[in-house]
Amino acid sequence: MANIPKAAMRATNNVMRGYIPHNGIVSAGAKIVAKNQSGSRSAGKKKRHTRLTEISRESGKAIISDGVTVNQAIKKLHDYEDTGLSPQAVRNLIEREKNLTEKILKMQDW
Repeated sequence: MANIPKAAMRATNNVMRGYIPHNGIVSAGAKIVAKNQSGSRSAGKKKRHTRLTEISRESGKAIISDGVTVNQAIKKLHDYEDTGLSPQAVRNLIEREKNLTEKILKMQDW
């Protein structure tokens, strides 16, 4: 799909407004379709999990990773605390999800 300059798209949309009923709805739908198509290129890729903390080599204590702000770490901690789950419960959920995914893949191949 060709990349069309935004200025050219804007001019085209301005002209079409007078001739096409509900042009705004059509434009919004086109944006959604374009977004979905661009996202389909990375459909097989997993979202990379980035850690907020790491273990210090000198002290052996948990520290905030480089490039992570304190606000990001605090927000993630707040989100975790809102779940009400213990760390072991989270690990159990991750393991359960992995096992269920494997079962589903086996059933699809059946």
